[in-house]
Amino acid sequence: MLTYDLSQRAQRTLYEYLYHCIKQDILDGTLSAGSRLPSKRELAKHHQVSLKTIENAYEQLLTEGYIYSEEKRGYYVSALDTDSGGRQARHQHHIPFSVYGSDTSSPSNAALAGSGAATAAASPFADFTANHAAARLFPYDTWARLIRGILSHGDHSLLQELPFQGLYALRVSIAKYLYGFRGMQVSPDQIVIGAGTEYLCGLLIQLLGRDRIYALEDPGYRNITERYRANDASFEYIRVDENGLCPKLLYESRASVVHVSPGHHFPTGSIMPVARRQALLEWAEEDAGRYIIEDDYDSEFRFSRRPIPAIQSLRHNHRVIYMNTFAKTLAPAIQLAYMVLPRKLTERCLSAAGGRPCTASALEQHALAAFLDNGYFERHIHRMKKLYRAKRDNMLKILEKSRLYPYVTIDEKDAGSHFLMHLNTALSDTELKWLARQNGVLLDCLSEYYAKDRAQRAHTIIVNYSDLEEADFQRALEILMLAV
Repeated sequence: MLTYDLSQRAQRTLYEYLYHCIKQDILDGTLSAGSRLPSKRELAKHHQVSLKTIENAYEQLLTEGYIYSEEKRGYYVSALDTDSGGRQARHQHHIPFSVYGSDTSSPSNAALAGSGAATAAASPFADFTANHAAARLFPYDTWARLIRGILSHGDHSLLQELPFQGLYALRVSIAKYLYGFRGMQVSPDQIVIGAGTEYLCGLLIQLLGRDRIYALEDPGYRNITERYRANDASFEYIRVDENGLCPKLLYESRASVVHVSPGHHFPTGSIMPVARRQALLEWAEEDAGRYIIEDDYDSEFRFSRRPIPAIQSLRHNHRVIYMNTFAKTLAPAIQLAYMVLPRKLTERCLSAAGGRPCTASALEQHALAAFLDNGYFERHIHRMKKLYRAKRDNMLKILEKSRLYPYVTIDEKDAGSHFLMHLNTALSDTELKWLARQNGVLLDCLSEYYAKDRAQRAHTIIVNYSDLEEADFQRALEILMLAV
């Protein structure tokens, strides 16, 4: 039986402390791969805690890939060590994706017969493609009050250019946030702030070199590909499965830098388990020139019980470059992004900058530092997650009551601000999008995010609901009935 001294939990909740203890026993080998864990009821009774406490701890360990479950048998320790080829050396929990055929032909008259679509497309009333925070949820009053307070001091230095790395006070605030919510121990001197992730990505390509080959996720966020293409960088696509980017395929590639989103992959919404994360670190360790770019975009809105630890917070993180932005969590117009560089790269980056000023707004940096320091950001994220969860639940209820429900399958309901809706239709994705557009609905299909094999996941619609009205969603479902 697992026995832990609960009096040593300090400020942690019971489930967080038990999660931490079990995880540590797995990492140090006390609990070996394949060994069976006590049942939830046994462990709850042993420690005299509620069953819910054990359920929460096990759920977090499951989410991060430290353990796996087998129906009617219980919970088992996952294999975390990897061989040189990036494959798990022992048992690997595996749930295969469904694969469907796809036809990418142009819309046909037969497919659209009886749809009632006008010759010209109707004005869009529902946009499933808008992957951004709802403007009406921005904390206007708080942000305005902080701006007024900063300007009221009449300090002329507020309007002057900032050093290349950005406002030091904001870098201190970001370092504190990363420690408290992502488990990362970083110095403010390792942080570089810039006007958007596009700028920082270009900066990284200049720093690491265009002569390298960069590995990108397939499927993956299309803007990332455009960033590398715009900077004349060479890249290869690496397949993503239900556990994220495949380390085995990364080993087989020519890449020396991998751009990966382990905390919340878009568009699949998957989380990379810890064994895969460790495999990426081992890949980076095998060659002095290899790096991992950990893109943590949108990970704050995952509906798991606590944030998934970043790769940067694991061992051997001197090969990890961490990137994130406030554009998704606050508003697209607030183009404040940052990256955390390994110390050696920080020195090279500052040397290459040659005294250039920071590209991000100085006033916004001062406001954001105050927003973080006063706890407004934490409360904002908590509020947004609560609202998004409620909206997701309402959207799914609307879907369950609709005529379309018998024709759909829903995946990745916990992805945070979108879910995947597979539609049982004979139309190709091109025809489906055209039909919807003619009737005022804008769609993105999952197949569009694949570079190598667009037949993957055909007829799967990405439903970005963060800025989608429920009434418009309900009306859009009736439009999609035309496709079944």
